[in-house]
Amino acid sequence: MQLSSSEPCVVILTEKEVEVSVNNHATFTLPKNYLAAFACNNNVIELSTLNHVLITHINRNIINDYLLFLNKNLTCVKPWSRLATPVIACHSRTPEVFRLAANHSKQQPSKPCEAELTRALLFTVLSNFLEQSRFIALLMYILRSSVRDSVCRIIQSDIQHYWNLRIVASSLCLSPSLLKKKLKNENTSYSQIVTECRMRYAVQMLLMDNKISLR
Repeated sequence: MQLSSSEPCVVILTEKEVEVSVNNHATFTLPKNYLAAFACNNNVIELSTLNHVLITHINRNIINDYLLFLNKNLTCVKPWSRLATPVIACHSRTPEVFRLAANHSKQQPSKPCEAELTRALLFTVLSNFLEQSRFIALLMYILRSSVRDSVCRIIQSDIQHYWNLRIVASSLCLSPSLLKKKLKNENTSYSQIVTECRMRYAVQMLLMDNKISLR
């Protein structure tokens, strides 16, 4: 049965053994109580059954916020290979939390506290994969919809670092000239993105200072 989602990423928890195939590649088996994170965009994901899996749907904002939360230097992450099957699996340490996350990810939050609870639960689900060496690369691959977004994520991963076009281009496996061209095609530029990221950071610091002074 085909697994589909309107979001760019889904994570499943198996309640029984499940056979999986992605893009008609060789089938592999997920044992009971295993998690698997899939990149959904333009990928065909087939499961032997949907009756014995729980599913969380994870949107771009959650993934982007999670990468910022980890506070990792993304320039050191080797890009995900386009030839690799876009899935990572691991044993589930917190199946009860996953059940809560699966329920909340299907609901539209009506209160800010509900949205924050869903966000925290999904962060916990994603954190199960942190020991998998290619997990961060998979998340970056899932988010790679535009060059602008990729540049933003790298700069935001260490906003106080002295970034330049050459370093960022190298992190994206591009030449500086090609990066400039791609950004121009998206109606932006490297300097504009750097300015926006720094201004956003400055606003966040001001808001944080105001909260502290009000206490």
